[in-house]
Amino acid sequence: MLLIRLAWRSLWRNWRRSLIAMSAVIFAITLSIIQRGMQYGTYAETIKTAVRVSTGYLQIQKIGYNKNPTLQKSFDLNRQIADAVKDIPQIDGSSPRIQADALLSYRDQSLGVMIMGVSPKTEDLITDFPKKIDAGRFLSADTGGHNRAVPEIVVGYKLLQNLNAQVGDSVVVLAQGFDGILGNMFVRIVGTFKTGSDEFDRMGGFMEISDLQSFLGMGERINAVAMSVRNPKDLQSIVDRLNPVLKPMGLVALPWQDLLPQLKQMIELDNSSGVLYIIILLFVVGFGILNTVLMSITERFREYGVMLSLGMSQERLVVAVALEIFFMLIMGFIIGNGIGAAVNAYWIRHPIVLGGDVAKLYQEYGFAPILASSLSFKIFVDSSLTIMGISIVAAVYPLWRVLRLEPLKGIRYT
Repeated sequence: MLLIRLAWRSLWRNWRRSLIAMSAVIFAITLSIIQRGMQYGTYAETIKTAVRVSTGYLQIQKIGYNKNPTLQKSFDLNRQIADAVKDIPQIDGSSPRIQADALLSYRDQSLGVMIMGVSPKTEDLITDFPKKIDAGRFLSADTGGHNRAVPEIVVGYKLLQNLNAQVGDSVVVLAQGFDGILGNMFVRIVGTFKTGSDEFDRMGGFMEISDLQSFLGMGERINAVAMSVRNPKDLQSIVDRLNPVLKPMGLVALPWQDLLPQLKQMIELDNSSGVLYIIILLFVVGFGILNTVLMSITERFREYGVMLSLGMSQERLVVAVALEIFFMLIMGFIIGNGIGAAVNAYWIRHPIVLGGDVAKLYQEYGFAPILASSLSFKIFVDSSLTIMGISIVAAVYPLWRVLRLEPLKGIRYT
Protein backbone atom coordinates (compact mmCIF):
# COMPACT_ATOMS: atom_id res chain seq x y z
CA MET A 1 0.00 0.00 0.00
CA LEU A 2 2.92 2.31 0.83
CA LEU A 3 4.40 1.77 -2.64
CA ILE A 4 1.07 2.56 -4.29
CA ARG A 5 0.78 5.87 -2.38
CA LEU A 6 4.39 6.70 -3.17
CA ALA A 7 3.89 5.99 -6.89
CA TRP A 8 0.67 8.04 -7.05
CA ARG A 9 2.26 11.05 -5.31
CA SER A 10 5.38 10.85 -7.46
CA LEU A 11 3.20 10.85 -10.55
CA TRP A 12 1.57 14.20 -9.70
CA ARG A 13 4.46 15.90 -7.98
CA ASN A 14 5.63 17.10 -11.38
CA TRP A 15 2.35 17.09 -13.24
CA ARG A 16 3.72 18.73 -16.38
CA ARG A 17 6.25 15.96 -16.83
CA SER A 18 3.59 13.30 -16.22
CA LEU A 19 1.20 14.92 -18.70
CA ILE A 20 3.89 14.98 -21.38
CA ALA A 21 4.51 11.25 -20.90
CA MET A 22 0.78 10.54 -20.73
CA SER A 23 0.08 12.55 -23.90
CA ALA A 24 2.22 10.15 -25.94
CA VAL A 25 0.04 7.24 -24.82
CA ILE A 26 -3.18 9.20 -25.39
CA PHE A 27 -2.05 10.23 -28.87
CA ALA A 28 -1.07 6.69 -29.83
CA ILE A 29 -4.22 4.95 -28.65
CA THR A 30 -6.56 7.68 -29.93
CA LEU A 31 -5.02 7.67 -33.40
CA SER A 32 -5.03 3.86 -33.48
CA ILE A 33 -8.72 3.66 -32.51
CA ILE A 34 -9.76 6.35 -35.01
CA GLN A 35 -7.76 4.82 -37.85
CA ARG A 36 -8.98 1.25 -37.24
CA GLY A 37 -12.51 2.49 -36.64
CA MET A 38 -12.50 4.27 -40.00
CA GLN A 39 -11.23 1.11 -41.68
CA TYR A 40 -13.77 -1.20 -40.03
CA GLY A 41 -16.64 1.24 -40.62
CA THR A 42 -15.72 1.73 -44.28
CA TYR A 43 -15.43 -2.03 -44.76
CA ALA A 44 -18.88 -2.55 -43.24
CA GLU A 45 -20.40 0.11 -45.52
CA THR A 46 -18.60 -1.33 -48.55
CA ILE A 47 -19.82 -4.84 -47.79
CA LYS A 48 -23.36 -3.60 -47.17
CA THR A 49 -23.35 -1.61 -50.41
CA ALA A 50 -21.89 -4.51 -52.41
CA VAL A 51 -24.32 -7.16 -51.18
CA ARG A 52 -27.28 -4.78 -51.49
CA VAL A 53 -26.55 -4.29 -55.19
CA SER A 54 -25.70 -7.87 -56.08
CA THR A 55 -25.75 -11.11 -54.13
CA GLY A 56 -27.29 -10.52 -50.72
CA TYR A 57 -25.35 -11.51 -47.60
CA LEU A 58 -25.64 -15.22 -48.43
CA GLN A 59 -27.21 -17.55 -50.98
CA ILE A 60 -28.41 -21.12 -51.27
CA GLN A 61 -27.09 -22.67 -54.46
CA LYS A 62 -26.46 -26.00 -56.11
CA ILE A 63 -23.00 -27.26 -55.17
CA GLY A 64 -20.58 -26.05 -57.87
CA TYR A 65 -22.87 -23.35 -59.25
CA ASN A 66 -20.81 -20.48 -57.83
CA LYS A 67 -17.68 -21.56 -59.74
CA ASN A 68 -19.45 -22.51 -62.96
CA PRO A 69 -22.99 -21.08 -63.16
CA THR A 70 -25.29 -22.84 -65.62
CA LEU A 71 -29.06 -23.21 -65.90
CA GLN A 72 -28.71 -26.95 -65.38
CA LYS A 73 -27.37 -26.37 -61.85
CA SER A 74 -30.79 -25.43 -60.60
CA PHE A 75 -33.19 -26.83 -58.01
CA ASP A 76 -36.77 -26.74 -56.79
CA LEU A 77 -37.49 -24.53 -53.81
CA ASN A 78 -39.22 -27.23 -51.77
CA ARG A 79 -40.85 -26.97 -48.37
CA GLN A 80 -37.82 -28.40 -46.55
CA ILE A 81 -35.60 -25.56 -47.80
CA ALA A 82 -38.25 -22.93 -47.07
CA ASP A 83 -38.74 -24.25 -43.52
CA ALA A 84 -34.98 -24.34 -42.88
CA VAL A 85 -34.73 -20.66 -43.83
CA LYS A 86 -37.85 -19.71 -41.90
CA ASP A 87 -36.64 -21.45 -38.72
CA ILE A 88 -33.58 -19.17 -38.43
CA PRO A 89 -34.68 -15.84 -36.87
CA GLN A 90 -31.42 -14.10 -37.83
CA ILE A 91 -32.43 -14.28 -41.51
CA ASP A 92 -34.23 -11.05 -42.35
CA GLY A 93 -35.63 -12.06 -45.74
CA SER A 94 -35.15 -14.32 -48.76
CA SER A 95 -35.85 -14.13 -52.47
CA PRO A 96 -35.44 -16.65 -55.34
CA ARG A 97 -33.14 -15.92 -58.28
CA ILE A 98 -32.46 -17.07 -61.83
CA GLN A 99 -29.49 -15.87 -63.83
CA ALA A 100 -29.15 -16.27 -67.61
CA ASP A 101 -26.89 -14.89 -70.32
CA ALA A 102 -28.77 -13.58 -73.32
CA LEU A 103 -28.67 -11.31 -76.35
CA LEU A 104 -30.81 -8.17 -76.38
CA SER A 105 -31.73 -6.80 -79.82
CA TYR A 106 -33.38 -3.55 -80.86
CA ARG A 107 -33.53 -2.71 -84.56
CA ASP A 108 -29.95 -3.11 -85.84
CA GLN A 109 -28.33 -3.15 -82.39
CA SER A 110 -27.59 -6.39 -80.48
CA LEU A 111 -25.81 -6.50 -77.13
CA GLY A 112 -24.97 -9.17 -74.59
CA VAL A 113 -26.86 -8.99 -71.32
CA MET A 114 -26.94 -10.85 -68.03
CA ILE A 115 -30.62 -11.18 -67.08
CA MET A 116 -31.54 -11.82 -63.49
CA GLY A 117 -34.97 -13.23 -62.77
CA VAL A 118 -36.23 -11.87 -59.45
CA SER A 119 -39.42 -11.74 -57.44
CA PRO A 120 -40.50 -8.08 -57.18
CA LYS A 121 -42.45 -8.84 -53.98
CA THR A 122 -39.38 -9.94 -52.03
CA GLU A 123 -36.38 -8.45 -53.87
CA ASP A 124 -36.38 -5.22 -51.84
CA LEU A 125 -35.72 -7.34 -48.72
CA ILE A 126 -32.39 -8.43 -50.19
CA THR A 127 -31.11 -5.67 -52.46
CA ASP A 128 -31.62 -1.99 -53.24
CA PHE A 129 -32.31 -2.61 -56.92
CA PRO A 130 -35.90 -1.29 -56.72
CA LYS A 131 -34.45 1.98 -55.30
CA LYS A 132 -31.84 2.36 -58.05
CA ILE A 133 -34.33 3.25 -60.77
CA ASP A 134 -33.00 5.99 -63.05
CA ALA A 135 -36.01 6.24 -65.38
CA GLY A 136 -39.40 4.55 -65.60
CA ARG A 137 -40.16 2.01 -62.87
CA PHE A 138 -39.05 -1.32 -61.46
CA LEU A 139 -40.87 -4.57 -62.19
CA SER A 140 -44.44 -4.57 -60.94
CA ALA A 141 -45.19 -6.72 -57.89
CA ASP A 142 -48.95 -6.38 -58.23
CA THR A 143 -49.55 -8.89 -61.02
CA GLY A 144 -47.85 -12.12 -61.94
CA GLY A 145 -45.90 -12.46 -65.13
CA HIS A 146 -48.56 -14.68 -66.72
CA ASN A 147 -51.15 -11.89 -66.51
CA ARG A 148 -49.19 -9.56 -68.82
CA ALA A 149 -49.43 -9.67 -72.60
CA VAL A 150 -45.75 -8.73 -72.97
CA PRO A 151 -43.14 -9.59 -70.31
CA GLU A 152 -41.32 -6.65 -68.73
CA ILE A 153 -37.61 -5.96 -68.35
CA VAL A 154 -35.58 -3.32 -66.50
CA VAL A 155 -32.10 -2.64 -67.89
CA GLY A 156 -29.04 -0.60 -66.99
CA TYR A 157 -29.13 2.98 -68.21
CA LYS A 158 -25.91 2.50 -70.19
CA LEU A 159 -27.32 -0.61 -71.84
CA LEU A 160 -30.37 1.38 -72.93
CA GLN A 161 -28.13 4.11 -74.36
CA ASN A 162 -26.00 1.59 -76.25
CA LEU A 163 -29.14 0.01 -77.73
CA ASN A 164 -30.38 3.46 -78.83
CA ALA A 165 -33.73 2.51 -77.33
CA GLN A 166 -36.10 4.26 -74.92
CA VAL A 167 -38.22 3.25 -71.95
CA GLY A 168 -41.41 1.75 -73.37
CA ASP A 169 -39.79 0.19 -76.43
CA SER A 170 -40.09 -3.54 -77.10
CA VAL A 171 -36.88 -5.50 -77.64
CA VAL A 172 -36.07 -9.11 -78.52
CA VAL A 173 -34.38 -11.43 -76.04
CA LEU A 174 -32.46 -14.40 -77.46
CA ALA A 175 -31.20 -17.05 -75.00
CA GLN A 176 -30.47 -20.73 -74.63
CA GLY A 177 -33.08 -22.51 -72.55
CA PHE A 178 -32.81 -25.17 -69.88
CA ASP A 179 -32.98 -27.87 -72.58
CA GLY A 180 -30.21 -26.23 -74.63
CA ILE A 181 -32.51 -24.96 -77.39
CA LEU A 182 -32.28 -21.31 -78.46
CA GLY A 183 -35.44 -19.30 -77.97
CA ASN A 184 -36.55 -15.71 -78.39
CA MET A 185 -39.32 -13.47 -77.18
CA PHE A 186 -40.41 -9.84 -77.12
CA VAL A 187 -40.08 -7.92 -73.84
CA ARG A 188 -40.97 -4.34 -73.02
CA ILE A 189 -38.48 -2.03 -71.31
CA VAL A 190 -40.32 -0.44 -68.38
CA GLY A 191 -37.37 1.22 -66.64
CA THR A 192 -33.64 1.68 -66.26
CA PHE A 193 -31.43 1.44 -63.19
CA LYS A 194 -28.20 3.12 -62.18
CA THR A 195 -26.18 1.20 -59.57
CA GLY A 196 -22.81 2.93 -59.86
CA SER A 197 -21.21 -0.28 -61.17
CA ASP A 198 -20.15 0.48 -64.72
CA GLU A 199 -20.14 -3.18 -65.77
CA PHE A 200 -23.59 -4.00 -64.40
CA ASP A 201 -25.15 -0.76 -65.69
CA ARG A 202 -23.77 -1.70 -69.12
CA MET A 203 -24.75 -5.40 -69.18
CA GLY A 204 -27.41 -6.03 -66.52
CA GLY A 205 -31.15 -6.55 -66.70
CA PHE A 206 -34.05 -7.77 -64.54
CA MET A 207 -37.16 -9.75 -65.39
CA GLU A 208 -39.95 -11.15 -63.28
CA ILE A 209 -38.82 -14.64 -62.27
CA SER A 210 -41.95 -16.42 -63.56
CA ASP A 211 -41.50 -14.78 -67.00
CA LEU A 212 -37.89 -15.95 -67.18
CA GLN A 213 -38.74 -19.45 -65.93
CA SER A 214 -41.37 -19.81 -68.61
CA PHE A 215 -39.09 -18.48 -71.36
CA LEU A 216 -36.17 -20.74 -70.38
CA GLY A 217 -38.38 -23.79 -69.85
CA MET A 218 -37.28 -24.21 -66.23
CA GLY A 219 -40.67 -24.87 -64.70
CA GLU A 220 -40.44 -23.98 -61.00
CA ARG A 221 -36.66 -24.42 -60.81
CA ILE A 222 -34.38 -21.63 -59.61
CA ASN A 223 -30.61 -21.02 -59.47
CA ALA A 224 -30.34 -19.49 -56.01
CA VAL A 225 -32.11 -18.17 -52.94
CA ALA A 226 -30.61 -14.84 -51.88
CA MET A 227 -30.93 -13.89 -48.22
CA SER A 228 -30.38 -10.88 -45.99
CA VAL A 229 -29.48 -11.02 -42.30
CA ARG A 230 -30.17 -8.79 -39.32
CA ASN A 231 -26.55 -8.84 -38.15
CA PRO A 232 -23.66 -9.75 -40.49
CA LYS A 233 -21.80 -11.17 -37.48
CA ASP A 234 -24.30 -14.07 -37.47
CA LEU A 235 -23.40 -15.17 -41.00
CA GLN A 236 -21.17 -18.08 -40.07
CA SER A 237 -23.62 -19.48 -37.51
CA ILE A 238 -26.43 -19.27 -40.10
CA VAL A 239 -24.30 -21.10 -42.68
CA ASP A 240 -23.44 -23.77 -40.10
CA ARG A 241 -27.15 -24.32 -39.36
CA LEU A 242 -28.24 -24.44 -43.01
CA ASN A 243 -25.56 -26.66 -44.54
CA PRO A 244 -26.42 -29.90 -42.67
CA VAL A 245 -29.96 -29.58 -44.07
CA LEU A 246 -28.92 -28.54 -47.56
CA LYS A 247 -25.96 -30.80 -48.39
CA PRO A 248 -27.99 -34.06 -48.56
CA MET A 249 -29.99 -32.33 -51.32
CA GLY A 250 -26.82 -31.31 -53.19
CA LEU A 251 -27.12 -27.69 -52.08
CA VAL A 252 -24.88 -25.36 -50.11
CA ALA A 253 -25.20 -22.05 -48.27
CA LEU A 254 -22.49 -19.57 -49.27
CA PRO A 255 -21.72 -16.27 -47.44
CA TRP A 256 -20.78 -13.11 -49.30
CA GLN A 257 -17.07 -13.91 -48.85
CA ASP A 258 -17.51 -16.85 -51.25
CA LEU A 259 -19.93 -15.03 -53.53
CA LEU A 260 -17.74 -11.90 -53.84
CA PRO A 261 -14.14 -13.18 -53.44
CA GLN A 262 -12.60 -10.13 -55.13
CA LEU A 263 -14.21 -7.81 -52.58
CA LYS A 264 -12.91 -10.00 -49.75
CA GLN A 265 -9.38 -9.91 -51.19
CA MET A 266 -9.46 -6.12 -51.61
CA ILE A 267 -10.57 -5.66 -48.00
CA GLU A 268 -7.86 -8.02 -46.73
CA LEU A 269 -5.21 -6.17 -48.76
CA ASP A 270 -6.36 -2.78 -47.51
CA ASN A 271 -6.52 -4.10 -43.94
CA SER A 272 -2.93 -5.34 -44.22
CA SER A 273 -1.76 -1.90 -45.31
CA GLY A 274 -3.65 -0.40 -42.37
CA VAL A 275 -1.98 -2.80 -39.94
CA LEU A 276 1.43 -1.89 -41.39
CA TYR A 277 0.64 1.79 -40.92
CA ILE A 278 -0.33 1.18 -37.28
CA ILE A 279 2.86 -0.82 -36.65
CA ILE A 280 5.01 2.03 -38.00
CA LEU A 281 3.04 4.52 -35.92
CA LEU A 282 3.44 2.45 -32.78
CA PHE A 283 7.20 2.13 -33.24
CA VAL A 284 7.46 5.92 -33.54
CA VAL A 285 5.24 6.44 -30.51
CA GLY A 286 7.10 3.70 -28.63
CA PHE A 287 10.37 5.60 -29.01
CA GLY A 288 8.55 8.73 -27.84
CA ILE A 289 7.30 6.94 -24.73
CA LEU A 290 10.78 5.51 -24.10
CA ASN A 291 12.39 8.94 -24.38
CA THR A 292 9.79 10.60 -22.13
CA VAL A 293 9.86 7.93 -19.42
CA LEU A 294 13.66 7.70 -19.49
CA MET A 295 13.97 11.48 -19.14
CA SER A 296 11.45 11.47 -16.30
CA ILE A 297 13.36 8.78 -14.42
CA THR A 298 16.85 10.06 -15.16
CA GLU A 299 16.17 13.53 -13.75
CA ARG A 300 15.17 11.90 -10.45
CA PHE A 301 18.29 9.78 -9.99
CA ARG A 302 19.42 11.94 -7.04
CA GLU A 303 16.05 11.37 -5.37
CA TYR A 304 16.31 7.63 -5.99
CA GLY A 305 19.88 7.63 -4.64
CA VAL A 306 18.71 9.23 -1.38
CA MET A 307 15.86 6.67 -1.07
CA LEU A 308 18.30 3.81 -1.58
CA SER A 309 20.70 5.33 0.98
CA LEU A 310 17.90 5.48 3.55
CA GLY A 311 17.41 1.72 3.24
CA MET A 312 14.88 1.21 0.46
CA SER A 313 15.72 -1.89 -1.57
CA GLN A 314 16.27 -1.56 -5.29
CA GLU A 315 13.49 -4.10 -5.96
CA ARG A 316 10.93 -2.02 -4.03
CA LEU A 317 12.12 1.13 -5.79
CA VAL A 318 11.67 -0.55 -9.18
CA VAL A 319 8.16 -1.65 -8.16
CA ALA A 320 7.30 1.92 -7.11
CA VAL A 321 8.56 3.35 -10.40
CA ALA A 322 6.76 0.59 -12.36
CA LEU A 323 3.51 1.44 -10.52
CA GLU A 324 3.99 5.09 -11.44
CA ILE A 325 4.37 4.15 -15.11
CA PHE A 326 1.37 1.80 -14.81
CA PHE A 327 -0.85 4.58 -13.40
CA MET A 328 0.26 6.84 -16.23
CA LEU A 329 -0.58 4.18 -18.83
CA ILE A 330 -3.99 3.39 -17.31
CA MET A 331 -5.02 7.06 -17.32
CA GLY A 332 -3.68 7.40 -20.85
CA PHE A 333 -5.74 4.37 -21.91
CA ILE A 334 -8.93 5.70 -20.31
CA ILE A 335 -8.58 9.16 -21.85
CA GLY A 336 -7.39 7.82 -25.21
CA ASN A 337 -10.21 5.29 -25.44
CA GLY A 338 -12.71 7.96 -24.45
CA ILE A 339 -11.54 10.40 -27.12
CA GLY A 340 -11.36 7.65 -29.73
CA ALA A 341 -14.86 6.42 -28.86
CA ALA A 342 -16.27 9.96 -29.04
CA VAL A 343 -14.71 10.64 -32.46
CA ASN A 344 -15.83 7.26 -33.84
CA ALA A 345 -19.36 7.74 -32.47
CA TYR A 346 -19.54 11.14 -34.18
CA TRP A 347 -18.43 9.68 -37.52
CA ILE A 348 -20.94 6.86 -37.19
CA ARG A 349 -23.73 9.43 -36.95
CA HIS A 350 -22.16 11.81 -39.47
CA PRO A 351 -20.21 9.74 -42.02
CA ILE A 352 -18.15 11.58 -44.60
CA VAL A 353 -19.68 11.14 -48.06
CA LEU A 354 -17.08 11.52 -50.78
CA GLY A 355 -17.79 13.08 -54.13
CA GLY A 356 -16.20 13.93 -57.44
CA ASP A 357 -13.10 12.12 -58.65
CA VAL A 358 -12.35 10.71 -55.19
CA ALA A 359 -15.73 8.94 -55.13
CA LYS A 360 -15.11 7.54 -58.62
CA LEU A 361 -11.71 6.26 -57.50
CA TYR A 362 -13.24 4.52 -54.47
CA GLN A 363 -15.94 2.92 -56.66
CA GLU A 364 -13.34 1.83 -59.21
CA TYR A 365 -11.54 -0.15 -56.50
CA GLY A 366 -14.78 -1.64 -55.18
CA PHE A 367 -15.21 0.51 -52.05
CA ALA A 368 -18.25 2.55 -51.08
CA PRO A 369 -17.54 6.31 -51.47
CA ILE A 370 -18.20 6.94 -47.80
CA LEU A 371 -15.96 7.23 -44.74
CA ALA A 372 -17.84 5.77 -41.79
CA SER A 373 -16.55 4.47 -38.48
CA SER A 374 -17.12 1.66 -36.01
CA LEU A 375 -17.37 1.13 -32.26
CA SER A 376 -16.49 -2.54 -32.46
CA PHE A 377 -15.19 -3.80 -29.11
CA LYS A 378 -12.34 -5.53 -30.95
CA ILE A 379 -10.91 -2.16 -32.04
CA PHE A 380 -10.55 -0.94 -28.45
CA VAL A 381 -9.18 -4.23 -27.11
CA ASP A 382 -6.63 -4.64 -29.91
CA SER A 383 -5.48 -1.01 -29.72
CA SER A 384 -5.19 -1.05 -25.92
CA LEU A 385 -3.30 -4.34 -25.81
CA THR A 386 -0.95 -3.26 -28.59
CA ILE A 387 -0.15 0.09 -26.96
CA MET A 388 0.23 -1.70 -23.62
CA GLY A 389 2.78 -4.07 -25.14
CA ILE A 390 4.72 -1.23 -26.79
CA SER A 391 4.67 0.77 -23.55
CA ILE A 392 5.90 -2.16 -21.48
CA VAL A 393 8.75 -2.74 -23.90
CA ALA A 394 9.56 1.00 -23.84
CA ALA A 395 9.60 0.97 -20.00
CA VAL A 396 11.99 -1.99 -19.68
CA TYR A 397 15.20 -0.01 -20.24
CA PRO A 398 14.33 2.86 -17.84
CA LEU A 399 13.37 0.33 -15.13
CA TRP A 400 16.60 -1.55 -15.76
CA ARG A 401 18.50 1.72 -15.19
CA VAL A 402 16.71 2.14 -11.87
CA LEU A 403 17.48 -1.45 -10.89
CA ARG A 404 21.20 -0.96 -11.63
CA LEU A 405 21.39 2.40 -9.87
CA GLU A 406 23.85 2.62 -6.98
CA PRO A 407 23.01 4.94 -4.03
CA LEU A 408 26.21 7.00 -4.19
CA LYS A 409 26.13 7.38 -7.98
CA GLY A 410 22.48 8.39 -7.78
CA ILE A 411 23.16 11.11 -5.21
CA ARG A 412 26.07 12.49 -7.28
CA TYR A 413 24.13 12.29 -10.58
CA THR A 414 23.73 15.67 -12.30
